[in-house]
Amino acid sequence: MDNTRNKALIAVLLGTTLIGCSTTSDKSATTVAKPSGPVAMDRGVAAFRDICFAFKAPYAESYAAAKRYGIKKFETKQNSSWLSGKYTYSEGATDDGSLIVGINPKGLCTVRDRRHPGMADDKTIEDQFAAVIHTKYPLASRLRENSVAYTTVENWKSIDFGFALNYKGYNMFSSPL
Repeated sequence: MDNTRNKALIAVLLGTTLIGCSTTSDKSATTVAKPSGPVAMDRGVAAFRDICFAFKAPYAESYAAAKRYGIKKFETKQNSSWLSGKYTYSEGATDDGSLIVGINPKGLCTVRDRRHPGMADDKTIEDQFAAVIHTKYPLASRLRENSVAYTTVENWKSIDFGFALNYKGYNMFSSPL
C-alpha cells in the first residue's frame, strides 16, 4: 500500500507541475510591437552624402553629383568672414531654391535643404546625418550635447562635420574645412 501511495503522490506532483508549465494558444495576451518600417533618408542628408561627403577638396566631382539633385548651374561668388578673410566659392540651387549647394574648392562644401511640413523630425535627421559620418569615421561624436558638429581626429587633425537644423528655414550640412 505504501508503494501505491508513493505513485499517487508522484502523479499529483507531476500533474501539478505540468499544469504550471502548460501553454495557452490565446495570442491576444501577447502584444508584439510592429516596426514602423524604415524612414526614408532626408533629401538634405542624402545630398550631403552624395555631393560633399563622397568627395574631398577641391570637390571637382561634386558638381556632377549636384546635377543629379536638380542643380543646373553654379555661380561664382565672393564673401568674407572674420576667420577666413575674403574667399571665392561656387553656389548652385534647384529651380525652386529648395536645395542649395555651396562649394569652396579650398575645403568647404555645404548643402542647405529647405524645411517643409512633411519632412522627418529633427532627431531622425540628425541620426541620419550621424550615420553618414560614421560610415567613414566610426568614432566621430558630438563633443557636447548642444554641439552642432560631429568631430573626429585623423592623423592628429580634428575633422568637424557641421549641421544646423532650421537655420533660416533650411537644414544645413557641411563638410570639414
